Amino acid sequence: MPESETLSLGPNESVAGRPFTSVDLIDRDLSVLHGMLDDLVRILDEADRGEREIVEHQRVAWIEEGLVRRALVCNEEKLRNHAAACVVGFFGERRTDMDLGPLEDANSAIVAQFKDYPGIISYSSIEMRSGYWANMVLHDDPVDKEYWSRGALHAQAARVLAPEHYKTVRIHSARLTGRVADSPAFKVSLTKYWDYSEKPEWAAQRELVS
Repeated sequence: MPESETLSLGPNESVAGRPFTSVDLIDRDLSVLHGMLDDLVRILDEADRGEREIVEHQRVAWIEEGLVRRALVCNEEKLRNHAAACVVGFFGERRTDMDLGPLEDANSAIVAQFKDYPGIISYSSIEMRSGYWANMVLHDDPVDKEYWSRGALHAQAARVLAPEHYKTVRIHSARLTGRVADSPAFKVSLTKYWDYSEKPEWAAQRELVS
């Protein structure tokens, strides 16, 4: 498949031999994203009770059931009050035979640059079992993602590090249907898929409104 070609999938279409494209995974992914929203709500609640000080752009990390969870509040006011934040949800299956140091270093550098993109509201990540990681970025407006993703560090990570360190990647673009604290739903508009097990990589996308 030429590098520039991206397969378009129907709303209920999965691809034989590529289980990471299963439509059934969307609901599972959204459940994981809801868990990251719950983490953010807990951080806000702890701040309201005086149990935590929120320092914008300062990442917090903790362990649950032996797995790493992280959260970074970039704009507390928008995290509390934005009624329709945009969402990028990343799900990647890491290769287990690679030195993940360069990937972790690049991720830390990208997150450190979030302060240069005022539209970013928060960043969360969860270590999942079987080599999977999930990340979630809340941002103010769809154009914010274009500024951030085209930055030199992010572009380098997507072009060079992702194919080296991931087997497959799935990214959802969505909006929240209300404020974070109000248990909103995710309205998914687009999911993109990459399979790096072949050269050039296989790519597809699915337009979907939930």
